Amino acid sequence: MNPSDVVMLYKLAKGSEAIWNELWHGGKEDLGEANIQDSSSCLWEVKVRKTGYRGRYLKIKSKTGSSRKMRASADNYKPGEYLSITPDEWEVFYLLAHNGNDIKLYTCAKSILDRFVRK
Repeated sequence: MNPSDVVMLYKLAKGSEAIWNELWHGGKEDLGEANIQDSSSCLWEVKVRKTGYRGRYLKIKSKTGSSRKMRASADNYKPGEYLSITPDEWEVFYLLAHNGNDIKLYTCAKSILDRFVRK
């Protein structure tokens, strides 16, 4: 295969990723992330996401010595598989992702996260 064919295939593949995300997820949006320590001093990475298919959700991953992962939905996506959160709780994490130095937001997010971790 010559270099121009490789370049053309690479450009096509890059464009198809956006199309795939639009079809599969209904337009996935990565809205930010925040690192939060729970009451046991374990660090968690919380990614704030939104898709047309899943709605508003959080991807929560332990950053302290374990590989524990959780997902939480504000729009009742897959109850039982995703933890249930309110739209206001999802909004707290969204705001924290964009205002990481706000102690009130951090404290509120920490109390919500503690509830998830205890489950």
